Amino acid sequence: MNEVTINKEKLELLHIYSSCDVADALLKLKHPHGGYLPDVIMFSPEQQAGPTKLVGPVFTVKVVPISDTTSPKPAQHFADAAPEGSVVFVSAPPNAINAVWGGLINTRAKERGVKGVIVDGRVRDLEELRADGLPVFAKSTSVLSSKAYTRPSTLNQPVTFNGNYNPPIIINPNDVIVADLDGAVCIPLQLLDNVLESCKKHVEMDNNVREELLKGTTITEAFALHRR
Repeated sequence: MNEVTINKEKLELLHIYSSCDVADALLKLKHPHGGYLPDVIMFSPEQQAGPTKLVGPVFTVKVVPISDTTSPKPAQHFADAAPEGSVVFVSAPPNAINAVWGGLINTRAKERGVKGVIVDGRVRDLEELRADGLPVFAKSTSVLSSKAYTRPSTLNQPVTFNGNYNPPIIINPNDVIVADLDGAVCIPLQLLDNVLESCKKHVEMDNNVREELLKGTTITEAFALHRR
């Protein structure tokens, strides 16, 4: 992935923390929007249920309208290009009504060893996706294939998350995704160590607060004791 190697132990440590923990850490680090990817939810292996957690470095796919004849075309299909251990991030055109991820692509990605998928857009073939068991997160679904509507363009280049956000949400290759039942967060690679440090500190604080609450302590008192 652009010859960047991310320490596997650090990725494993991220599995300890929820997407909420990571977003809190990024907000404390002044990262815009806490890295949150709004409206992206889990569709596979279950829809908004279960303990699935997706953690891994990003491999981006930019999709453009079929009418766009000037944007680059990839040398190979993105499902064949995505590296083992990556999280594929597919950026669809705003307001595209078609799916940009479906059952056959999903099967190929799983066989490639991809960790999972984040789609800034729509997916289809939910039964096939769930049969594969690969974690798939997206904004919505569609019954339409991409054939008449969109095509892939650049691979593993920075993409901008769809929506009117200030500042814009940029997803870069090798950024790290954490996605679970609560949603999806993108960690800039250069902040990974800081995020892990912050998560460890603040999750311990929250656990101490929870123990106090279970003893009958008021939330005001518990915060005063452990959130200083």
